[in-house]
Amino acid sequence: MLTRLHVDNFKCFRALSLPMAPLTVLTGFNAAGKSTSLQGALILSQALRLGGQSGRLPLNGPLVKLGTPGEILNDSSGQPEIGIGIESEESRLDWRLGTEDRSRGTSLQILSMSARTQDETCTMPVAAGGLVGLTPPGMFSDKGPNSALAIWSVIRSLGDAVFVSAVRTAMGDVFPMPDVPNPIHADVGVQGEYAPWWLERCGDLDVDSSRLNHADPAQTVRRQWNAWANTLFPGAEANARAVDRTTLVQLELRNRITDAWRRPANIGYGLSYAFPIIIAALLARRGQLIIIDSPEAHLHPKAQSGMGFFLAKMAAAGVQLAIETHSDHVLNGIRIAVQSGAISSENVAIHFFSPPPQMDTDPAQVTSPTIDSAGNLSDWPQGFFDQGEKDLARLSGWI
Repeated sequence: MLTRLHVDNFKCFRALSLPMAPLTVLTGFNAAGKSTSLQGALILSQALRLGGQSGRLPLNGPLVKLGTPGEILNDSSGQPEIGIGIESEESRLDWRLGTEDRSRGTSLQILSMSARTQDETCTMPVAAGGLVGLTPPGMFSDKGPNSALAIWSVIRSLGDAVFVSAVRTAMGDVFPMPDVPNPIHADVGVQGEYAPWWLERCGDLDVDSSRLNHADPAQTVRRQWNAWANTLFPGAEANARAVDRTTLVQLELRNRITDAWRRPANIGYGLSYAFPIIIAALLARRGQLIIIDSPEAHLHPKAQSGMGFFLAKMAAAGVQLAIETHSDHVLNGIRIAVQSGAISSENVAIHFFSPPPQMDTDPAQVTSPTIDSAGNLSDWPQGFFDQGEKDLARLSGWI
């Protein structure tokens, strides 16, 4: 799994070193850098999906659309280069990226990449192999199998990352199959558009036993989707079937077993928005990274708490999850999962992003409260899920 993300001179951050855990929770004010911190990893993942051998890093593609180099370079640093680094327990990879045409370009030049393992450090120019340069039996094959394997594990984690955005395809009558011959495993699509295809394709396969919902001992993806969805929407079920002689899949949902199957538009946004998240987490390989923006979208507060518990359970079962959320209910669901022993407190990282100060020379601010085995948090900085108490205090005349 990935353990830390580094960005330098990237958008609002002159420098950021963000610890990651099996479950990483990013929260905080709007426009404070939550999405930016994850976009560093996503543009690397995007480049790997597109081949990763051109010597350039595209800023716009299937995962993120960031515009021009000038829009992502932090001008306050006075430096013309951007740095992105990814760490695991065994290795660290760093890329130095240059901006040639800041106003009209749509990519960054990869100046160099360096790799550090427990055994050695090596820096190479982009000519040595573009973004990747290290794929087995790549550049480090003569440095020892442990180094090559450690580096390749980071590359693979980035290349296999799945991103589910806050905007999901929820109301369609039919959904597409992936348009590539070998789709990334469990990649439900940025808008969740491929999730019905994954259910149709893998619905009768078994999931990892550690991801089972206690309410149903059956291990199939279909049964476990129903079981976990029931914790959010009691009675919910899903079915997917291929449309003959097309590359489309029809998704059907219902609220109870006695109901007729209905198209998503007749069920509501909540169940449709949760659908791809549950599918991706049940199918993901151990150690695979899933980044989710706003898992609470369109969910009732009780379901938001249930979603937090579900994500914690999946992280404890070996899936690496990084979520961006504004929901105190999701956070509390995670805290309950820690308290109940569903996930260890050491496997949860929480980061609160405060608005950057007005002075351009001041850094953006990130506070990282820790969580103990009882689900208690070490810090409650100003603005950290405290608005409910503030509003109640004002309504009660206390302030």
